[in-house]
Amino acid sequence: MLGFDRGGAYPAVFAHCREQQAHWVTYRRAPLAVPAMLPVLSVITVNGRTRAVAWTDETVQLKDYGQARQITLFEHGRVVLQILTSDFDACPAALLGWLKSRWREENYLKYAAANYGIDKICDYLADIETSTKISDNPARKNANAAVHEAEKTLAAAERGLAAMLADPAITPAVKNARLIPAAEREIAAARRRLDSAKKARDTIPAKLPANQINPQAQVALLHTGRRGLQMVLRLLAHNAEHWLSGQLNAYLRDDDEYRAITRETIIRGTAGIITFTPEAITVTLQRPAEPRVARALALLIDQINAAPPRMPGDTRPITYQITASPAI
Repeated sequence: MLGFDRGGAYPAVFAHCREQQAHWVTYRRAPLAVPAMLPVLSVITVNGRTRAVAWTDETVQLKDYGQARQITLFEHGRVVLQILTSDFDACPAALLGWLKSRWREENYLKYAAANYGIDKICDYLADIETSTKISDNPARKNANAAVHEAEKTLAAAERGLAAMLADPAITPAVKNARLIPAAEREIAAARRRLDSAKKARDTIPAKLPANQINPQAQVALLHTGRRGLQMVLRLLAHNAEHWLSGQLNAYLRDDDEYRAITRETIIRGTAGIITFTPEAITVTLQRPAEPRVARALALLIDQINAAPPRMPGDTRPITYQITASPAI
């Protein structure tokens, strides 16, 4: 399922997702629609905590798309959130819980950028290739200018005829004998020039590949393979930290600071020694100075050592231990 913020939610995008057999979900833009049904009250469990959720689930018609599912969240008897989706089978309470927590996801990406640099480029190595980017054709622009100029000439000739006909200083005989035929010939010539300019313009494509407009056009293409590998490795590191912080908080019980404690105290602030032997790999971590953090880390190590991890291609188990408490 693809999630869109309000700025990227358009029927054309949804239709493309449908063509590619992918579900989509998005927030509905304000003003929110008035639900046609009465809300349903459900109780869901999130992170071990239960909470009541009031919602409506109905089918609506989206212009330029068709039928979609509309789920509305109520709090204190008022509509606070409304989502649209193509998935008619997903749990409505789960979808609402997910989208209502959007700031958690945005913070996740914000901290991933701040701490792991997922928005940084590892290098600027690039291949220089011929640019085939579709660009505006300058010849078409010049042809449009010629059409506009011909239109202005025709309009000026028509205005001149109207002004001459309305001029009381010129006698009807003179107008009929000489001025009107001359003005009509001028207008006819202007119309022929306009038709010619339009036909010439219509033979010129509006857009062309850049190398057809300019044979010297080039573009620098960054090595996407290296950038993709960089992104994967940094996201893996951030996900590992996210998982570790959640496991540590099961023993730490500090919902406000457990991520910062994991990052600053465990990952960055804890020294250690890795010992390799033919049978095993042992990681000895320095005991954190704060007793509650040391206790939580010791319990987490016991949990990990119950099923020791292994590196790919290496059968040796990796066990962890923490240094003993300093003597008093």
